[in-house]
Amino acid sequence: MSDLNEGPMREKRSFIMARDPSVDRRFRPRPHKQLRLFDDIHESTESTDGSDTESEYASNAGDDATSVDDSSEVDTGPQVFLRLRPVSVASTGYSLSEDGKCLITSAKSENSSNNVNRMEKHFGFTSIFDGSVGQRDIYDMCVGPRILEEECVTIMTYGTSGSGKTYTLLGDQLRAGVIPRGLEHIFTIYLGNLYSTPKLKLINGCIVFLQDDATLREMQISMKLLNLCPDINAQHERLRQEIRSDHTFETKTEPDLSVMIWVSFVEIYNELVYDLLSIPPRQDNLGAVQRKPLKIACNKGQVFIKGLTTVFVKSSEEALRLLRLGQQRSTYASTSVNSNSSRSHCVFTVDVLKYSRSGMTTQCSYKFCDLAGSERVNNTGTIGLRL
Repeated sequence: MSDLNEGPMREKRSFIMARDPSVDRRFRPRPHKQLRLFDDIHESTESTDGSDTESEYASNAGDDATSVDDSSEVDTGPQVFLRLRPVSVASTGYSLSEDGKCLITSAKSENSSNNVNRMEKHFGFTSIFDGSVGQRDIYDMCVGPRILEEECVTIMTYGTSGSGKTYTLLGDQLRAGVIPRGLEHIFTIYLGNLYSTPKLKLINGCIVFLQDDATLREMQISMKLLNLCPDINAQHERLRQEIRSDHTFETKTEPDLSVMIWVSFVEIYNELVYDLLSIPPRQDNLGAVQRKPLKIACNKGQVFIKGLTTVFVKSSEEALRLLRLGQQRSTYASTSVNSNSSRSHCVFTVDVLKYSRSGMTTQCSYKFCDLAGSERVNNTGTIGLRL
């Protein structure tokens, strides 16, 4: 009777009879629902020639192929586009597949002493654009649909120095790039719902309601930064006319909705994150700007840059002026490949905060990343700190 009161006996260890693997001494949680993994497997009927089995396998394979094709059509993963620079002489080092989604390059085989035996390499892309495709088509096929359909979009340009990354994102004096077109697109969509004062702000990854004194302070910061920006009124008007002639952006006016748009601009240089819109930059005794690197933090699953300056803007012109100001502060240097090459990764972010009269707040983020050149060191001649 005493043994019964002491509770269940402790299991004895044995090297002959192993412990039941279903017993978990840590009492870790596991699902209560039991699945029978072999219910969907049916035994095939015996046949002398195997024709029934082969036909059944063929039909199943056809169904699987159809499902794979269907899943590829609705795939929403990252998309990679290749843009080729215009060249005066046609290159013989590569060719395109018939569907225009595969780049085929040929290289001399290591085991061959002449150019007869060459091996091919195939690189697949979502789509490939040759030198005849302009800025308007690039935006319509790569960026515009994502801004309309997705809540958070990240656009990155990657390539060697002088390959046209910055031109694709920013354009030049006459042809607008992805960012000016995207800014005009975003402000046109929310034109009927733009709020004149910053009542919402994204702080440490969370949307926060600002009090009156904080709202006034944010408006003062925005005005101070805009006064430091270069005057691009004439250039912006010229780009706006070009954009409106190339695209037809529609305004989506929603009743009982207020929209506030904020921008930020950072660069990643030598593995450190710097704020390109900080005010005012500190200077030492020699007049050099003292830049303090920022830290990347996480709050409730939201990753953010601690202490990053975000500026409230009311028009696409103000956002573009802040972009030009940040470009003046970013790190550029001359290399053997490009006389004005970006030496850092630059990320320009547009945060759209929405507030409905029902009290619900939502956020949309659009990030435009201009990555540094991925060139060979032997070709650029970079040494020391720049390396």
